[in-house]
Amino acid sequence: MATITSVPSVEACFMPLLLELKDQQPLLESSLFPSVRANHFSTLPSIALISMDRKGVPLIQRRMAWALFYLIAAGFIQHRSRHIIQLTAAGAQVINAHSCTWKTLTETPAWTQKFGAGWLPPQAHH
Repeated sequence: MATITSVPSVEACFMPLLLELKDQQPLLESSLFPSVRANHFSTLPSIALISMDRKGVPLIQRRMAWALFYLIAAGFIQHRSRHIIQLTAAGAQVINAHSCTWKTLTETPAWTQKFGAGWLPPQAHH
């Protein structure tokens, strides 16, 4: 695994988020981001962990939130109830493939249904 020295991109958050849900047990959404930070981004320099966006939200939290939104849109994670999330069978397949990129997301039927074929969000162009 490569050492990350700056705030991870939205795409770099895909696999860590999926891996936190790999046991396929429902998880309280509010516990997901702290768990990902501790288990996947703990080697980040402190400046990367405290960097804020213009609204005062930590960049890493903002990027994980967008990544979660897109993983849900692609059908890899689902809401079991209002604040409970769970990995789907499709999400488990992505974990087994050891790769999750924008291309992986855009090729799912759920993505195409929600956004249209070939659509990429602004975060994918960075």
